[in-house]
Amino acid sequence: MRQFQLFGVAVACAVAGGCGASDDEATGSTSQAIHGAAEPVGLSLRFVNGQAAPLTLLGRFARYPQEIDLSETVASTTDDGIAPLIQSSGFSALDWSGVTQVEELWIPSLDGTLTRERYFRGANWMEQPSQFELVALSASGAAVGQPWVTQAGRDDRLDGGDDTFVRRFVARQSAFGCSSVGNCAGASFVAEGLVQVRDALDPEHEARRVPSNAVALRLTWNRLPGVSYEVSIAQQPTSCTQPSYGFQVSLEPAGAPANGHYYAPGEQVSLRVTFRDGQGTRLHPEGQLPTYGEFVAGQVDSGLRYLDLSLQTRLFYALKHRESNLLAVLSGPTNKLKTPTTVVDPNAFFGPQVPFATTAVDGYTAVGVTVPPAAIIFGGFTDPALWSLPVSDLLNFTIPADAEAGTYVAAIKARRDYAGEALNRGATLELQVGQAQPSAYTPKTACSACHSAQEKTSFSQILHGIGDRRACFGCHASLGIELDNVLDVRVHAIHDRSHRFEPGIEQCSTCHLTPPSGPARGVLP
Repeated sequence: MRQFQLFGVAVACAVAGGCGASDDEATGSTSQAIHGAAEPVGLSLRFVNGQAAPLTLLGRFARYPQEIDLSETVASTTDDGIAPLIQSSGFSALDWSGVTQVEELWIPSLDGTLTRERYFRGANWMEQPSQFELVALSASGAAVGQPWVTQAGRDDRLDGGDDTFVRRFVARQSAFGCSSVGNCAGASFVAEGLVQVRDALDPEHEARRVPSNAVALRLTWNRLPGVSYEVSIAQQPTSCTQPSYGFQVSLEPAGAPANGHYYAPGEQVSLRVTFRDGQGTRLHPEGQLPTYGEFVAGQVDSGLRYLDLSLQTRLFYALKHRESNLLAVLSGPTNKLKTPTTVVDPNAFFGPQVPFATTAVDGYTAVGVTVPPAAIIFGGFTDPALWSLPVSDLLNFTIPADAEAGTYVAAIKARRDYAGEALNRGATLELQVGQAQPSAYTPKTACSACHSAQEKTSFSQILHGIGDRRACFGCHASLGIELDNVLDVRVHAIHDRSHRFEPGIEQCSTCHLTPPSGPARGVLP
């Protein structure tokens, strides 16, 4: 791992009184000089066709499985559904009886073609109870220490014995380069099986340390007996020149309103985003974030992620938690927030800001920016020099001229993948526009029954890691290349497709405080 100097390190070291960590293998006690051990560290494991990138684990922290993703892919030149996956992949030995297609999606691409995605569920291996066991291995290949056992439960219910909140087992076939809906002549095809388990429900109970002599981790799954997935690990002591685990995101004004009290329509708002580790130490110097080229090359030592174009993500079904789209939005006034009806032209992402909602169409304003700008991310394919351009930590919004007065909320979401731990976290900040008096947000849905602030299923822990529900509306408008991004479709789609959600999507009063009008969008027929 590269060594680099962090801003604020001298203070952190002085407070800690030294660097490194010591442990007592016999008693299991652990002393963390810098990083502390108040909370265990989650492990993020991803195996693609049986392979995983090596991990470097820092310090002697207690750890637990937080994300487990297994995928198998088979490419084909013919339109054979998921038959190649069933016949010639690492998932061939699974019990595929009962599998059936449940959904077909047509996704517009920026090059004018379409991607057809077909999703399959119901196979016996998808439905039945799943258990994963993770064990550390010594250099001789012998198991060392106590294994981690993760009960993933069944597809049709969330039981008290389950160790994780999210369980999504599916298969899909993707056809790339279709000329029109219904016409995939000449397309290329990929069949993929996806096993996704995440969001530990009791990490404190499950956490234990990786033995100091371990050089690898081996994952086994009861649905594929005799098959193992191994990832090599290197264990290093903590150091003052390295950041800690954990992830904190903050927003703060980088200037003040011209009148000293509140912003006016047409005025520019500049906010600074700061990323810190769990101990509050800056991950990057003020004013500077990693370039997109450094991210693509795997050279971002802090672990900060940008939009990962190598992943084919899909709402509910596939790897959305790993997408890493770093996005910020300013929306308001809060008393007018609702599901937007605006459909965003994808080309708008290449402008200075994206209009996710407008006063004329939606009754409120929402404008967004990506980090880095989309012009850098996508423009780098034709002009590689763009990926080397500096990336600022300043977020600049121009309040639309017709913006209504009241309280506005700025929000940003981000992902950090560092030394075996991956966290999605975000932040919000209130601003006043047009008046000093605040405006209130009145929720029309109640999510606390399943997403309590005191539980591991709260919004501050899952999804984007943002507990402020006001932030949801501005980001989630329909996109021309992702129509299901709009908030009501997204929420309905997730809960409708999850067979573990009870009492069921059809009982609107479970979530809605008042009866909704019109049919529920995003629900399967």
